[in-house]
Amino acid sequence: MDGTGLLFEPLVKYFQNGTAQEHAGQDHSLAIQVLPLPTDGAQDYRTLAANVVAQLPTEDFVLVAESFSGGIAACLSQQPVPHLKGIIFVASFLSGPKKLIALLASFLPIRHLTMLPFSGAVYRLLMLGKNATPAQMTLFQAALNTVPANVLKARLRVIAKAKYDGFTSNVPAVYIAATNDRLVPAIKKQQFEQAYSNITFAEINGPHFILQANPKDGSAAIVKATNLILSKRC
Repeated sequence: MDGTGLLFEPLVKYFQNGTAQEHAGQDHSLAIQVLPLPTDGAQDYRTLAANVVAQLPTEDFVLVAESFSGGIAACLSQQPVPHLKGIIFVASFLSGPKKLIALLASFLPIRHLTMLPFSGAVYRLLMLGKNATPAQMTLFQAALNTVPANVLKARLRVIAKAKYDGFTSNVPAVYIAATNDRLVPAIKKQQFEQAYSNITFAEINGPHFILQANPKDGSAAIVKATNLILSKRC
């Protein structure tokens, strides 16, 4: 939800040094591009999708959308997007999970809450897992501090209002779930089954922020999902 791209730094390193491909049993590399979200203006999914379109590659690509960003990818899958070969959803949702919590959080002083002594325990419980390292916690805090509080609150309100409107898409997709996700219940996957006629499901052991908590397995899962999507297009 922060949209800074900072939280993907450990994941990207696995691609850059070839570990992701090796762990996935592949011998070819993948180019990675992180797409940051704007920190001003409207934060609804359609506006953010328009911003993302302007950043997309001009060659064939597969889009990875984690958590909040799944709604952006869903918008893109309902319109013609040149060179889009498929979407990998990671611990994501089409209708908002924990809507009441998201709505209440949007009215709270987020900056002050992140400084409270118990905030680290909450982040571990809901997002990064009990085994989150100090480095992971520091990176998470840095990402939050980079985004204006009003933007974070606006995105929380977007989550609270998000609904699956029954759209369908034939864009090839893979949904990677986190086995210990405390924010997105497993039942949310059913909406992806309804929306995407060509979708495959996979799992990674870990918490909601699975690509941050387990970047090694996450990167390998992305490589495998990318190859699966590209094979579907053949």
